[in-house]
Amino acid sequence: MIRPAQHDLPRRVLTVVRWPLGGIRTYLLYNYPILAAAGYRFTLVGPADEPFRALCREMQTWEGAEFVEAPVAGPRCKLRSTVRRVLRERQFDLIHSQGLTAGVEAVLANLRCGVPHVITSHDVIRPDQFAGLLGRVKRRLLGQVLRRAHALVAVSYDAHQNHLRYLPSLGRGPCRVLTILNGIDTTRPGNHTRAQGPRLRERLGVAEDVCLLGYLGRFKEQKGFLVLVDALERLLAAGPSPSVRLLAVGSGDYIREYRDEIERRPRVAGCVTFLAHTPDVTPILREIDLLVMPSLWEACPLLPMEAMCEGAPVLGSDCIGLREVLYGSPSRMVPAGDAAALAQGIRQAIDAPWKEKAAEYAPVAHRRFDVRVRGGELLGLFDRVLRPTK
Repeated sequence: MIRPAQHDLPRRVLTVVRWPLGGIRTYLLYNYPILAAAGYRFTLVGPADEPFRALCREMQTWEGAEFVEAPVAGPRCKLRSTVRRVLRERQFDLIHSQGLTAGVEAVLANLRCGVPHVITSHDVIRPDQFAGLLGRVKRRLLGQVLRRAHALVAVSYDAHQNHLRYLPSLGRGPCRVLTILNGIDTTRPGNHTRAQGPRLRERLGVAEDVCLLGYLGRFKEQKGFLVLVDALERLLAAGPSPSVRLLAVGSGDYIREYRDEIERRPRVAGCVTFLAHTPDVTPILREIDLLVMPSLWEACPLLPMEAMCEGAPVLGSDCIGLREVLYGSPSRMVPAGDAAALAQGIRQAIDAPWKEKAAEYAPVAHRRFDVRVRGGELLGLFDRVLRPTK
């Protein structure tokens, strides 16, 4: 059931979320306060699972916030039928879908309702994602469905070009495809205060002369964790072995398999420490010597933005999406999926760190990635979409 709103608000947004994790969760928490300050109020529809409930708990104090759970049966989520029911129960000014899956479900649920619809895409289409004749048919259908939305927002220029390449029907209208870059909240308290208590090295038992690497994020194929493990094994086998410790922080579908893989590699097992996911990684970014992002593909990741705002050196891959964020900064890049190049990059970072350059770039990063600029662009899009109906 919908929790009643406190007031009758003029601009009510139905936000459709299929995967309320990672970048999507952060995107909402960073951008929506800007929209809320302009008078928008939100009804969130998402899967009846803990990640969605956790997101709802973070937003429950927002004025007029409403939350609707879509039943989940195994891998399937009855998102479309739930969105259709909610659209029939009350009036909405706008639908804002998060991700292509949610976008498709919302388009189909909205066929007879005609509510203005904006989709924010948080991923890219991969060359092997729609293989074979059946895959090509599915990709064509995906483009035909998505173009029924009023606008599709890509969160990077890389992602924009990717969508037009693999979903060419989007470029023929009537759906507008545009880019509104991701950003982070550079004003939140965590960006100005220092954590109290024992330092990270003290808690982990890591000496000052050990290079502390950080991997922060989901444990899944996209993030390239196994490439990093291969690189670390190469680094330690090359000799003379550097003093290095990898701190792996996060959660995800393959964390158990990745832990097992680490245990099967004695040379690596002794220098990898796993920590559970933490909502605020700022204290970790302040203490690691190097953030390593071996991603295989991204849309527009927020983690390197947060790292650069904290003055943390970043070594990332040159994959789509990530390269766009790192370009023009002191951060360094290696070819995506190349464990040998990543090992060499880590060795160079140990031998010739660039902490001072990273620290000097932090004020530039604050200006470059400020979500208030990007949130203002999203607000402008919402206003333009709604203007003909007001």
